[in-house]
Amino acid sequence: MTISKVVTAAALALAAMGAQAELVVNGSFEADAQANGTWSTHSNLTGWTGMTNIELRNNVAGQAQDGVNFVELDTTRNMSMKQTITGNGLYQLSFWYSAREGRAAGDNGLDFSFGSLSGSVLQTTAGAASGHVWQHYTGLVTLTGATDLVFSAVGASTSYGGSLDNVSVTAVPEPETYAMLLAGLGVMGAVARRRKAQQA
Repeated sequence: MTISKVVTAAALALAAMGAQAELVVNGSFEADAQANGTWSTHSNLTGWTGMTNIELRNNVAGQAQDGVNFVELDTTRNMSMKQTITGNGLYQLSFWYSAREGRAAGDNGLDFSFGSLSGSVLQTTAGAASGHVWQHYTGLVTLTGATDLVFSAVGASTSYGGSLDNVSVTAVPEPETYAMLLAGLGVMGAVARRRKAQQA
């Protein structure tokens, strides 16, 4: 094996480790069909359960952060939705939020909880005059089995809620995993150098 092949193998292995399996089902809300320029309400979306009236939107009062669909949880009143995630170890939660266009500060916040990780995404300034201004939120949490990931609309229940999109939960590799990979690649490199020296 040549040094260039060892380097290529290392790059591919590190890339594979970086692309961890996605645990959220339908995190960008694309699994449920919604025509362009329309919205509809649902008790459940693929992968998600809710109270009632989860609003699925496609190019209505803003555009999706990922794909074409996104959700609002203040359709007729503040609502919640959840998905049960099963895992053991350290995980990263990631999601995107935007205030509703033209709404006052404090009108359409979002609470979230996921095991020991919880918080509020509160609108501190008025929403943009038109469209979305997406903000990215991430956090780390240790899971030990089945855990509910919950999002809830908070603030004034005006039926003009904030938007949620691109929800993701992925495992965070342990440092030992990287150490083992690098040690293995080091051995491969040593074998390649020895073979090259023997051929000379």
